[in-house]
Amino acid sequence: MIKYSLMILLLSVTLAIVFEKNNKRIIIFFSVFSLIAASLYFYNHAPDVALAEIAVGSAFIPLIFLITISKQRTFTVMRRSERQFIYQDLLVEFCKNENLKLKLIDSEEVFDDEAKSIHGAFRRQDIDVIIDYNSKKKRYDMTCKKSNVMIDKFETLAQKYHGIRIVRLIDEETID
Repeated sequence: MIKYSLMILLLSVTLAIVFEKNNKRIIIFFSVFSLIAASLYFYNHAPDVALAEIAVGSAFIPLIFLITISKQRTFTVMRRSERQFIYQDLLVEFCKNENLKLKLIDSEEVFDDEAKSIHGAFRRQDIDVIIDYNSKKKRYDMTCKKSNVMIDKFETLAQKYHGIRIVRLIDEETID
């Protein structure tokens, strides 16, 4: 009976992980998931696997996730256009809301060959957004990685501004 209760609890925690939006809560749920899985391993007569699951799954991996999230404190924006970006307040407001440091760089600061390639620029400099001015449509195109979780919040904030289009690219693995 305990095994079945743990399996149902494990399924519930799994659903919570899938539907949760807050990264820190996801990490806590992941840790709880590992503790429940370790309990199941123990009840299935695998105490060595249970011990490894407790050490790795509910302690070590969540710690790595927390350290990684805490290190993300910079929002890096590269300007590839000669035209001055007039929506500087958008970037400042976003960084203030998310408690991030804004780092603005010009494309000349990135290696010339890589500045032409969005993937090369993202890979080398860890750039969050690249700003281009589209003179034909008289708007700024802000290109970003689709997988970047901060961009959802940035896109919501950018909707208040006219003359900005967010372009999301799917990450591609490159060979360094």
